[in-house]
Amino acid sequence: MKRFISTLVFLSLVKIAGAQSLFSEAEYKSLVADPIAKQVGDSVTVLVIETSKAKTNSQDQDDGSLDVGGKFSTTNRSEQGSIGLNLGYDARSANARGGELRAQISVDIKHQDHLGRLYIEGRQVIVVDGEEQFLSISGWIRPEHIMANNTVLSTRISNSRIEYTGYDTEEEGFFSRLLSWIGF
Repeated sequence: MKRFISTLVFLSLVKIAGAQSLFSEAEYKSLVADPIAKQVGDSVTVLVIETSKAKTNSQDQDDGSLDVGGKFSTTNRSEQGSIGLNLGYDARSANARGGELRAQISVDIKHQDHLGRLYIEGRQVIVVDGEEQFLSISGWIRPEHIMANNTVLSTRISNSRIEYTGYDTEEEGFFSRLLSWIGF
């Protein structure tokens, strides 16, 4: 009987205590898994692989010549004459531009919108031989586009802004600098 009463007391205390789990699935972070950016303040690596090409052609074509001619004839009763002028030109132009940028940059998640998209932003400065190169990226990504190695392709960034400012590798020659200094 003593055992029965102690079991009832024990069961009533358990019911009063309102047992709750100590495990929260929403806040769980594995100690062995690779961290993947999911929230504001996390970092993600952007693989910049951008290629652009543009080409325009313009073509106007005539005979490319200048002809001047005339004819005049007379008879006893009338005089007739004619003069002709023919102008033509040939103009062609073509423009082509292209660019390619390949880089890696770590960016931070700054905001999360009501749809779950993440706004990223980051800047990198590289100094080579005293010359600075700047790379900055901003835009929106979807969490499902973040790969298992915590990277995202630049082509997956919506409303992206990718800026690269490098240095000019061609140095001005001595005579060009001298003439510039003189004022020519």
